[in-house]
Amino acid sequence: MLKEFFLQFYPSVCVFTKKFISESDVVEDIAQEAFLVYWESQRQFDELSDLKGFLYKTAKFKCMNYLKLKSLREDILKNVYSDKEGLYELILEEETYRIIHKAIENLPVQSQRIIQLSMRGYKNPEIAEEMGVSINTIKTLKGNAYKVLRRNLKECVYVLLLLHQILGN
Repeated sequence: MLKEFFLQFYPSVCVFTKKFISESDVVEDIAQEAFLVYWESQRQFDELSDLKGFLYKTAKFKCMNYLKLKSLREDILKNVYSDKEGLYELILEEETYRIIHKAIENLPVQSQRIIQLSMRGYKNPEIAEEMGVSINTIKTLKGNAYKVLRRNLKECVYVLLLLHQILGN
């Protein structure tokens, strides 16, 4: 019985849906979804007109949702593509931070801590106090850490320049 009902009213729901949406495949999907909502709800209608009204309202609701989501997607894409340079800069910046933090993680634990505190704006005396060591120890460890970082990040500069070149085009 449901199959017959579907075959009889599906074309009408499609025509109704086509008034809101022009893409045929989307129209068919929404019409099918309206019948599926009815089937899953297991609602009983006394009058055929009430059932048809339910299908049309469901189809209209699904059309409105589709159009809202489509509009939202288009707005997001428009913003992403209009701010292409900003997006590329953000990607490059994030990749740079990732590479630097990875290089810092490869330092000895004390050197890691010193560099991290320096990056947060701590001065050598504050770092020495925080870690409970002398300022000279901080200066020595910090100098050694920077040498290791320069050596390890030297090759990454080429990667970052390449990434900049790729994202810039």
